[in-house]
Amino acid sequence: MSLSSNTIDRIVANVLHQLGGGSADVPKSRELPHSGKENSNPAFPSGDSAKSRSLSEKVLTAESFEAIQCNQSVTVLTNAIITPAAYDLIKERKLVIVRTSVIQGSAELGSAEQGGSKSSSKQIKIQTLNCYIVKHTESVVRVIAELGPSHKDLLSCPDDAAKAAISAICRGEAETVLIFVEQVHRAACFANRNEKVKAVVIADNGDIKEVRKQLRANVWCINPTGRSYFELRNLMKGLKVES
Repeated sequence: MSLSSNTIDRIVANVLHQLGGGSADVPKSRELPHSGKENSNPAFPSGDSAKSRSLSEKVLTAESFEAIQCNQSVTVLTNAIITPAAYDLIKERKLVIVRTSVIQGSAELGSAEQGGSKSSSKQIKIQTLNCYIVKHTESVVRVIAELGPSHKDLLSCPDDAAKAAISAICRGEAETVLIFVEQVHRAACFANRNEKVKAVVIADNGDIKEVRKQLRANVWCINPTGRSYFELRNLMKGLKVES
């Protein structure tokens, strides 16, 4: 059964609300059209389109962009999740998404700065980790919330996830990329078209050990279908990307 983008939005918001990880940040309006492509170093449009807006929510749904006009740049947190419906609106309104670790007035920084040495070590880890989610389950949402990656997105297909992984590796945005997707072999094959990418498929910690004996992988493709939170958490421990 295929789900609409709006349904996916609601599922993600409800799951995060139940987990206590984002209820205060999930917007509560209705969706309007949007569009554009994400670029960490965009060339800003001229004239009225050069106006910039900032969104500090951890989960950005279509409703988050309701009040933003076409051809504007929108600054969001580096680890904010952008849902599929939001991406549709971004493309429709030709918005430019700019990611940053600092948004004035965001509670994100306060929590990162208050945790002493433990918080500092976590920051070092998340600066080098990107996550792209094509197959989103409750287990994936829980694991991603704990990892606190520097960048995480919900994408519509394995090809888009592979392109995002290639971009992140080539631009030096991330040293490690996780792709949660059912079509793991397709995602890995597409990503490996770039010479800087070494994408592999893993199912358990045994796979991780064998891969590391043979090459230095930087993109790990995982099929989360039917996997519990604890199974995925165990994989993350094997990859040494736990929080």
